[in-house]
Amino acid sequence: MRNISAGLFVSLDGVVESPETWTGPYFNDQVGQAVGALMAANDALLLGRTTYEGFAAAFGGQSGGMADQMNNTPKFVVSSTLISADPGHRHERQLDPGRLAAQARPAGPA
Repeated sequence: MRNISAGLFVSLDGVVESPETWTGPYFNDQVGQAVGALMAANDALLLGRTTYEGFAAAFGGQSGGMADQMNNTPKFVVSSTLISADPGHRHERQLDPGRLAAQARPAGPA
C-alpha cells in the first residue's frame, strides 16, 4: 500500500479554491523551493481531471526544470469524464471514481 501526501496552497482564511487567481503575488524562490521539495519526494501524482488538464496545458509543450519533472512524473487521474490525455503527459493512468468507490466499500457482514 502507498501513502498519499497532499500539497495544497491554502490562504490564512482557509481558501484552497483557484490558487491560480491569488497565489501569484506570494510566489517567490522560497515557495518554489518548498513546492519543488514536496514534488521531488513523491514518485507519482494523484490528480482530478481539472487539475490534470491545467497541468497538461501549462507543462505539456514545455521542457526543462519544473516542466521536465511534471511531464516525467507518473500521474493517476481520477475522472469519469476525461476524454483524452495530452500527448505531452505520457505517464498517466486514468482511474474511474465509481470503481474506486466500489473497491473501498467494506464487504458485507462476515
